[in-house]
Amino acid sequence: MGLVSVVLVVSAAACAGAPVSSPSPSASATAAPTAAAVPADIVRSGTIVVGLPANPVLTTGKDPSGSPRGVGPDVIGALAARMGVKVTWIDVTDNAKALRDVESGALDVLLISPDAAGADHTLLVPNGSAVKSFTDADKPGVKIWVFKGAPVERTLGRAVKAATVVVRDWPTIAAFNADLQAGGWDAYAQNRQALLQLSDQIKGSRVLVDRFGSTVQSMGMKKGRAELLAYLNDFVVEAKYSGLIKRSIETFKIQGVQPAP
Repeated sequence: MGLVSVVLVVSAAACAGAPVSSPSPSASATAAPTAAAVPADIVRSGTIVVGLPANPVLTTGKDPSGSPRGVGPDVIGALAARMGVKVTWIDVTDNAKALRDVESGALDVLLISPDAAGADHTLLVPNGSAVKSFTDADKPGVKIWVFKGAPVERTLGRAVKAATVVVRDWPTIAAFNADLQAGGWDAYAQNRQALLQLSDQIKGSRVLVDRFGSTVQSMGMKKGRAELLAYLNDFVVEAKYSGLIKRSIETFKIQGVQPAP
């Protein structure tokens, strides 16, 4: 698939697509480039069509009107206002179909996250554990459980030097919860947001303060849409340095997330 991306925030391994570099503020001031124009096809339609995955880094629910809320909708709302158009949201439940929709033009922009929950990759340790950091956990004989196929499995595999990574494939959430409640694990690897929720369910467990990996959240679009790419690059630079993305992260209290550099 021909997909390029513009980085928004860093939260937990690399994003799909080739990241597009954004100029620094000093470079922008020196070059003083002409602002990119709103793509003509979006002006004609009066709307930008955006694919939105179920990701708590990007969305935190819906408002009373049924519109999505969160960092992603906040940023896209500002983008649409800058363009002078409306937003049409498309819920993404099938990633492969979403990529095809980008290719066909059915989606103008796809909010991308390779991690279904995003945020720092870290560890949950059980009640009574002496582990206080990832370095403490990365020792011979320590068993770190991880869900098979999760993005955190890749970052964990790269980070671990001595511990034993135990890849599990739970058929249901109930089976997963039962196994963690039963014990037999020294640490469980996942994104911070998921672990903070899980720690409330497993008495005495705690989430480590440090992390061993992170995921990039970004906006993806079809290769060849040069006008849209230029406009999004301009917008993201503006959103970063105006503090829009930082304020949105703070407003929605998204932990373990920061604006991309």
